[in-house]
Amino acid sequence: MSSDVPQITHEKFRIWVRPDGVVELTWAPHVPSGLADAQATIAAMGELTGGRPAPLLVHTTDAGPQDRAARMEFIRRHEVVSAVALVVGNPLSRMMATFFVNVSKPKAPTRLFEDQDAAVAWLKEYLV
Repeated sequence: MSSDVPQITHEKFRIWVRPDGVVELTWAPHVPSGLADAQATIAAMGELTGGRPAPLLVHTTDAGPQDRAARMEFIRRHEVVSAVALVVGNPLSRMMATFFVNVSKPKAPTRLFEDQDAAVAWLKEYLV
């Protein structure tokens, strides 16, 4: 990633706006996250997008577990996203992402993908 791409790095995640307008989020590998981390992620996204909803590409392959408070904060603050694509790359990440979608019932359109290009193509339909 070039240094001129706006990005925010946190101890548990890195988030940036791609040139196509999609926001991309990667979690630190295998690190659990909680409410404060969810709040920091939402604040970072708002800072990067100027508070406007944007499509969000989330890499879940190496993500650690999120506690219930974090999951509920992401659902409660759905106004920051126009859609969410969860990229899964192994059975564990698929299981965790499926659990999130089925249990949390996100208000923003949310889908799981194994292919990042397919995820981005879907997200581009939600550029505001």
